[in-house]
Amino acid sequence: MTQPEEHTQTALAHIRALSETIGGRGSCTPKERQAAEYVADQMRLLGVADVRLERYRGAPSTYRPYVLAFAAALAGTVLVWAAPGRGTMAAAALLNGLGVWGMLAETDFSGSWVRWFLPGADSQNAVGVLPPAGEVRQRAVLSAHLDTHRTPIFYSSPTWHTLFSVLVAGVFLTVVLSAVAYGLGALFLWIWVRWIGLVAAAILIFALSLFLHADQTPFSPGANDDASGVGVILGLAERLAREPLAHTEVWLALTGCEEASAYGMVAFLNAHQASLGPEAVYLILDQVAVGRLSYVTADGLIIKRKTHPRALALARRAAVAHPDLEVGEHVGIAYTDAAVATKRGLASLSLDSLPVAGEDETAHWHQMSDTLDKVDPKALADAHLFTWQILKEIDQASEGG
Repeated sequence: MTQPEEHTQTALAHIRALSETIGGRGSCTPKERQAAEYVADQMRLLGVADVRLERYRGAPSTYRPYVLAFAAALAGTVLVWAAPGRGTMAAAALLNGLGVWGMLAETDFSGSWVRWFLPGADSQNAVGVLPPAGEVRQRAVLSAHLDTHRTPIFYSSPTWHTLFSVLVAGVFLTVVLSAVAYGLGALFLWIWVRWIGLVAAAILIFALSLFLHADQTPFSPGANDDASGVGVILGLAERLAREPLAHTEVWLALTGCEEASAYGMVAFLNAHQASLGPEAVYLILDQVAVGRLSYVTADGLIIKRKTHPRALALARRAAVAHPDLEVGEHVGIAYTDAAVATKRGLASLSLDSLPVAGEDETAHWHQMSDTLDKVDPKALADAHLFTWQILKEIDQASEGG
């Protein structure tokens, strides 16, 4: 039997390698590929079976699709002010409708017109399999993302987080209302509607400036987000190699391009969802190194999808088994890879750690300060223990089958 201290030291070593030796790992960059190769090598050293890098076309920027959507909506207002009339208002309604479609699709991991105009780039997932001691009756997937986010100003403080969340919701509603207003303006020839568009344009210009700025900032070292998840999973892999579950086959999926609309998880599910089967459980570890452990009850940026009841039941049973961990639950702020699986009706659970009031000021989310010295070894140990308990819950259920 391995000891808790050993798991924590293993996780810390991998976090150091990813966040310091490799450093910022932007989606579709050579550093992201280096991280995938590092993880694949580590899995092979642990004796994980069928280790490979699975390549796909991802996206190098999370912001460019939104820039296109905002620009389309803004072009509608410019058109109406340049030549007010029924035809231009109808065109403005269409352009704002395209903006709504582009924003909503991008936040929900779906294709839309914005992707037609943006070049893709190569990314990869590192995948491996740990077989059980006996017959395979169930499958579980442990997943964390390899890439890191840029470090724009709107992630620099809790106040900025709140303002940015309000801005995203405000921009989306603004574009929706503009599409409706211009549509009514075209129908009833309400030229005055363009004044509403002028207010909308001011909001869009502000959002555009922030998003254009964001793509010029450096990539975070990502010790917490999400080298911590990768480190804990590699520690669990080491344990599973020594202490295989009875009847549960465990897949490891270390994904790329999570920060850019979860392309990696989409690619993984497209390749393996059918063979894993509808009963597979997906456990996503995303930022588990700062604060108190928790799990997400609803995931997504604009559309919040409720976590599958079976996944929630597993988490709650594990929490009862370890009351000393004081595991919490909350609605997700943005999205994790779990949202992709949840959207498909799969049992998927996202685990994270939240800063505790009066103790941790911030999780250093998407900041240059997301470094190894901020990592709390206890948080890593808690994440390992809780995830191991969920795996045991899954395996015990399979033994009853």
